[in-house]
Amino acid sequence: MRIWGFLVIAICALQVHAANDCSTVDVRESLPADVKTFMTTPSDQGDIGWCYGYTAADIVSQAVGTPISALHLSAYYSSQVTLLGKIGRGVVNKTTTPEGGMVSIAVKKMNELGHVCRESDIPSQGTKEVHITSRTTVHNGMAYLMNRMKDVRKGTCNDLCQKSFDQLVEGFFPATPPATIKKYLLNNRSVSLEDVVFYFLDSSCRSKSIALRNELDYKSWGKKTHPFESINDQIDWLLNRRKLISLEYDASEITDVGGIFGAGHASTIVGRKKIGNACYYMVRNSWGTSCDYRKGIICLKDQGSYLVHENTMKDMAKKLVWID
Repeated sequence: MRIWGFLVIAICALQVHAANDCSTVDVRESLPADVKTFMTTPSDQGDIGWCYGYTAADIVSQAVGTPISALHLSAYYSSQVTLLGKIGRGVVNKTTTPEGGMVSIAVKKMNELGHVCRESDIPSQGTKEVHITSRTTVHNGMAYLMNRMKDVRKGTCNDLCQKSFDQLVEGFFPATPPATIKKYLLNNRSVSLEDVVFYFLDSSCRSKSIALRNELDYKSWGKKTHPFESINDQIDWLLNRRKLISLEYDASEITDVGGIFGAGHASTIVGRKKIGNACYYMVRNSWGTSCDYRKGIICLKDQGSYLVHENTMKDMAKKLVWID
């Protein structure tokens, strides 16, 4: 009995030690050189709510061993959303552009598609320069382009619209002339804009894509499914296994972003480190080099990432997704 009691105490002590572990871990150091470079370069989703696709692309990149395109992945997800789903997203986001999604479903959709495209073939930087005049330059993204596509179909695309349309098409679809997409829009009016975007993106990289011969084995962990367990412990367990982790969370904990559903956002946890006497998690975001964070959030501008205190992580984290 005494031996059993000693073993229980020893096991409990090990569990406490594991829970308090804040040894430095940076998963990116264990990745192939090109994936490491990709993961340490700022990622920019632009003006469309495809954050779920950007973090899904991060974990898929680790799984396949090379950087894959978040733009291609997100466009496919959006093209697969049902009519009911589109109505629901419109209610939540109050926008006519296809925004919002779930990381696990995004990975599931890529399994169904059976291939992914490389980041080198479809760069995922979501903000493009549009030169209105020789002295005026604005920054627009995929949402703006899709609205200009609507104008083309309606026949209401004026000179400024046409200039923006042409430059954005050249930015997002460099292998396709703007006139080709314009003709397709007019000749295929029943095809949704999400399908149009995916069709041209996929066509540009399909011959060089990476086939998913085996399904990506993704798993998830959430507060709703594990209400009596610590999400930080689960994060630590995955980091110790050198796994990139997609994080779905309440962004209002780190920034002044609002929203009736608590500013739902998704990013990628890439590591942890101790600062002073506290443990911080390193999170790769998809907001470019923005440092618009609350006090206490440490911005790593050159990486497009931030460091967040373990207590804040515990409050904001909702769900984790990773690939085994």
